[in-house]
Amino acid sequence: MNNPSFRRLYLLVVVMHVVSDVALSPFYPQLFERLFGVTDVAATGTYIWVCRVTALTAMPLWGLVARRLTMASLVTWGLVAAAVLEVAIALSPTFTAFTALSAVQVAVTMSFALAYPAFVGSGGDRLRDVTVYAYVINVGIVGATVLGAAIIALPDPRWGIASCALLYLALAVLCHRHLPRRAAPSAEAGTPAAPDTRAGTGAAPSTRPGARTLAALAAVCAAVLAAETARLVVRPFFTVYAEETGVDPALSAGLFLLPQLTVLAVLPLAGRAHALLGRALLPAACALAAAGLLVQFLAPGLGLLALGRVVFGAGLGLGHVALDLRVFAVTRARGPAFAAVETVRVSATLLSPVLATGLASAGLGLPLAAGAALFAVLSLLLIALPSAPGAPRTNAPDPAPAPADPSSHHPSHPTPPAPSARAREERDQHV
Repeated sequence: MNNPSFRRLYLLVVVMHVVSDVALSPFYPQLFERLFGVTDVAATGTYIWVCRVTALTAMPLWGLVARRLTMASLVTWGLVAAAVLEVAIALSPTFTAFTALSAVQVAVTMSFALAYPAFVGSGGDRLRDVTVYAYVINVGIVGATVLGAAIIALPDPRWGIASCALLYLALAVLCHRHLPRRAAPSAEAGTPAAPDTRAGTGAAPSTRPGARTLAALAAVCAAVLAAETARLVVRPFFTVYAEETGVDPALSAGLFLLPQLTVLAVLPLAGRAHALLGRALLPAACALAAAGLLVQFLAPGLGLLALGRVVFGAGLGLGHVALDLRVFAVTRARGPAFAAVETVRVSATLLSPVLATGLASAGLGLPLAAGAALFAVLSLLLIALPSAPGAPRTNAPDPAPAPADPSSHHPSHPTPPAPSARAREERDQHV
């Protein structure tokens, strides 16, 4: 069931998740002042903290729900609920009501994160799918920011917020019509279930995890926590750090975006880099990111600072693809296991601002040094990280014969046989 139509729907759901999370985030102070007359900076901090804690709490719960509901039901009803909440948020009379309703909406939209493993689980080429997702996320962030700027520029932003409900409803209708809603009856017979019928999995129903499975999941969660914390800790105070080194505010904003632009530039190289380095791609990408941050920390002028940003962005782009490949090699693209990884990822958004604030109070460049240290240590430890339960920790060649994976020759084959799923998992062991 590599039907591209419902795979595109999963990507659209991912985009909606990005939009709901990112669109207004750069403009919260202006929004709260215009809607409620709130000018206290602490109010913005409180709002963000409440939403982040809600996301952290909701994600593992959606992982449990994913064991019972199909992806179609999970996404469709989530989109409908999000649309209703969007209108309620637009009509909020007070800042407190706005915050409470936003927290409920965050809890609902965290279910959309499971569209990512569903998308990967429905395809035959994880490297391609992870790269496509990276493109969607980075382009989606830019598009969501533009949408947020358009909403805040309206005479009354409430109209812009409420109009987003139409996007949720339109996508809900498409998901209701086109996403598969039944589990495959052949799963119990040993044949993989039809992809995407259960949230985030295209394989047979999961069994109780063993010690190796849990160890691999814990290891990849630790890697995600370290990588996300290292990536996010350098963000809050970078523009201030750049201005302190003599860069004007407009140029510091451009430098801030430079790694994001570099990510988009290096993603086309991810496939070739993976073919060349295999399992070594992730530690190499972390080492590259560490080098970029170290150059920024030591940079005496604009030229080296810009170079450090580019090197850092290259490490982020390649590392994004390599780390997600390891995540799916361990979780098998299953919703419940992926929810555990995503919970850890969300927890990094709570940890990193606190760490960044404490470091910046002692020196504005220290968050860069801390990020470099985290990436450097992670690059050394990743060699020992298992890519899948019981997988060998070597760059061994594909144990399955080439013809065993028909998806590599016929990516649109509607129902790949059981050996295809096994061959794909074995092929990913070296990631």
